[in-house]
Amino acid sequence: MDSFGITGLGIGTVFLALIALALLLALFPIIFKKRQKDIDALAPLPSLTSFSPSAAAPVGAPSAPAGSDGQLVAVIAAAVAAASGLAPGSFRIAGIEAQGSVGGFSTPIWGHVDRITRTPFKA
Repeated sequence: MDSFGITGLGIGTVFLALIALALLLALFPIIFKKRQKDIDALAPLPSLTSFSPSAAAPVGAPSAPAGSDGQLVAVIAAAVAAASGLAPGSFRIAGIEAQGSVGGFSTPIWGHVDRITRTPFKA
């Protein structure tokens, strides 16, 4: 076999392998098909129309940290619960403090100094 034949055989092998991979990837949705859950079997959601924020909280219920908005605490608790997978009642938010930042960024001051003193394009 001459050098052109070996080159053609190599290129042909690569293209056949790519075609096989493309076909395999095209079959993935068929092979790994998600099963639809029966929506009718799910329990109905409870009604929250009778909720009032002034209702007495049960004994032992965590209160909002001093100086913070109750809605803010609820949103942060929901975000922590969603991110960690824990139940919202299994942890307590002890305090919420604003992050001190320069110019709206959470970069340390040495990072801002580097950005100010650096020139991106030197002529």
